[in-house]
Amino acid sequence: MWEQMLLTDQIEIQMDKFDHLLELKLSNHEKEEAATVRLSHAELILLLHTLLEVNRSFRGDISYYHDDQVQNELLARSPG
Repeated sequence: MWEQMLLTDQIEIQMDKFDHLLELKLSNHEKEEAATVRLSHAELILLLHTLLEVNRSFRGDISYYHDDQVQNELLARSPG
């Protein structure tokens, strides 16, 4: 069962707790159709780590780990 988590003019985020899925819809005011992406829990974790790395890069932080190492470890743990 989908539960709405965020709704703005451009972004809609829903989650399905039972199937561990996240659905992200991005819309453009000029286009009628929204781009929809469904992510598994493992893909969501990878996306979060990537966005955090982008944020650290924007701020000029120095990473205390090698990003590829973390992604490989997360992929190895993912069920599919």
